Amino acid sequence: MPQPDRIGHRISLMIWCALVLAAGLPLDVPLTIQETLGVRREQEPITFGVPLPKALVKDVTRLRLFTAANQPVPAQFRVVNRWWDDGSAQWIHADALASVAAGGTAEWRLRLADTPAPPPASFLQVSDRAADGITVNTGPLQFTMPRKGKLFETAKLQGADILLRSDERIYKLSNAPVSELQVEERTPAKVVLKRTASHVWVNGEDKALDAVIRVIAYAGKPYVRLTYSFVNRQGREMSDFVRLDGLWLQAKLTGSPDTTRVEQLSAEPRRKGWFEAGGVGFGVRWFWQLYPKAFEVTPQGIVRVELFPQTARPQNIYTGVAKTHELLLSFNGEDHWAELEEPLLATAPPKWYTRETKAFGRLVESSPETIKPEHWPLVQKYDQWLAASRDMVLAKRGQGFEFQGRRYDEYGMLNFGDAMHKLIRDDSKPDYGIHWETEYYDFPHALFLHFYRTGDRKSLRTAIEAAAHLADVDISHHEIQSGHTGAARTGPGLNHWTRYSNGVFVSSGSWAFYKNEGLFDRWLLTGDLWTRDVARMSADWGTTYDGLDLQSNTRSIGHGLFAMMKAYEIFGDKKYLDRANWIIDTVHAWQDGNVDRLKQLSRRIVWDPQFKGGYSHQAWMYGIALEAMAQASWTYRRPEMPAYMKRAADWIFQNPKEWDPASRKFLNAPVHGVMLTPGLAYISESTGDPEYAKVAFENFKRQVENEPPTNRLKLFAQLFRNSQRYLWYLSSEAATGPAKQSQ
Repeated sequence: MPQPDRIGHRISLMIWCALVLAAGLPLDVPLTIQETLGVRREQEPITFGVPLPKALVKDVTRLRLFTAANQPVPAQFRVVNRWWDDGSAQWIHADALASVAAGGTAEWRLRLADTPAPPPASFLQVSDRAADGITVNTGPLQFTMPRKGKLFETAKLQGADILLRSDERIYKLSNAPVSELQVEERTPAKVVLKRTASHVWVNGEDKALDAVIRVIAYAGKPYVRLTYSFVNRQGREMSDFVRLDGLWLQAKLTGSPDTTRVEQLSAEPRRKGWFEAGGVGFGVRWFWQLYPKAFEVTPQGIVRVELFPQTARPQNIYTGVAKTHELLLSFNGEDHWAELEEPLLATAPPKWYTRETKAFGRLVESSPETIKPEHWPLVQKYDQWLAASRDMVLAKRGQGFEFQGRRYDEYGMLNFGDAMHKLIRDDSKPDYGIHWETEYYDFPHALFLHFYRTGDRKSLRTAIEAAAHLADVDISHHEIQSGHTGAARTGPGLNHWTRYSNGVFVSSGSWAFYKNEGLFDRWLLTGDLWTRDVARMSADWGTTYDGLDLQSNTRSIGHGLFAMMKAYEIFGDKKYLDRANWIIDTVHAWQDGNVDRLKQLSRRIVWDPQFKGGYSHQAWMYGIALEAMAQASWTYRRPEMPAYMKRAADWIFQNPKEWDPASRKFLNAPVHGVMLTPGLAYISESTGDPEYAKVAFENFKRQVENEPPTNRLKLFAQLFRNSQRYLWYLSSEAATGPAKQSQ
């Protein structure tokens, strides 16, 4: 099996190092922290990720943060992953404290320095007592997280637990006979405690849902962040479900709080998710967006943060479904809602994410200094088209449908971050109901790419929301079929988790709807540990799946390759590289009609002679396949790949159902023509044939100038998931390539 050409990369690395040394190029990355909620932030703990150029940093010992006034900022750094060919750091995560005026910005610089790093302003004390649990002292707060039983104990809040009501039974985390507690991350100023357990009935045996709880504490801070994810792994069939009649965090307040009850839907539908009782503050992120929610303090001093109120209509949690809630508990009575709702994030300029680090390969920022002057107006129109489409997708969130006497919209505990595809009202068919987009074509990744290129914070915020939904609902966390845990949900998904064509309760079971790059994006930028875990689970499923569905789903090539290449880049495990090469080898055998080789690679694939040389029908699916092949070709240096890509493109152009040479338009789905542009441009670049570049440019220009914005999440992802990479061919960088691009 071909391996990446390490010799060629070593030569490039030597040239890069020589240029760095000759120019005396230091690391000096400007970082911006922007406050968006109109609330002053004072020494707020933040975690953020920054990519680094190849060959620049081996470890983090010399990394330093400075303010705009050149004052050192105490920070802790860690390497997230390394460039696969030389072992230098590719992404790092940093923890620090930031202060920003309401609606303002703060500027930092990330540099290399030999001066001693400033120590944190205060330090954590963490005591791991084998028998009892883990005790944390932040200074103003002391708490214990037991290994079993209650969730945690503090002076103001006793016996914290998470309770689940289902079918007249109450299942508690504290009833779990087995649970695991570990220190997942620890620095002098921050600790992450992770506990895994199940909600168990009073008999100590019957389970409802599994759970993963993370408690994050910071030195000098009087609060903790808590993330709680439930997962249904209890079903024997994919159609089995746990009926959720109620779900709440419960504890005993030691003060004398006033009794209260807030029903989010009936009392204050869009209030912020912050409450105070007995000197303790309770916050829930995306409180009203993830409706229904409630908050209650009883006359006995019992506080309940109701993630799903018992007064709400029951919700079925089917096998494989997960849901994460993010909370903040403050023990000094102050309102920290803004820190929870919109955590501060230090971000680099677009050119750092793109050209200056090459962290995302051939991706360029949207700026007149990067794009060729003759193409800059076209790129501006492209970005306007993208942003207008995104805004129309978001404008749909509150519109919804009337269905069976009830109104549904795109908000809700299992809805927020997704979008409605369509509604089928005829209940005589098995597919009646609401069909969801299920983050089709990795909608969050398309938005993250827009943020990397432009710095657009609206795209970043929307991408984070969508990635949260993708991690919980659009990836199957448990499958009754062994080896399928981590598969993507089918799309569009009927009521989120059933097949759109027949209502069968399954995940997609293929790469046709695979999507997980958006999960990696969220992990890399924000350090969110849950999305990292789900990204790994999803990638691991891809290493075991052996069906590419080549005869019907060309897009499987792209979805599978993107996932395996990203997993290898981030986790460094060779099994992902092997699977990426397996995909390429299988596709080449398919194009050659080498049936014997196909049988060796996958016994599930049945070759169809009509597709010899190509992939399958429907040219629009070739877009994501060709773009993934292009990225694999220049990353792994497999010299045979461009010729195979050219043959695939030629299959399209020779098919009268797919291509009209007179109008020079794609026929099957002309709205998707823009998807093919980066792949066709790469074929031109790598083979020297300008015709493919001409087709790419003509279709890109035609659609940018004439295509109206879309309010469909699915179509947004199809249009912009990979076409943003075509902009590299309109940049000054492409002028140095083997083939000049068409004007």
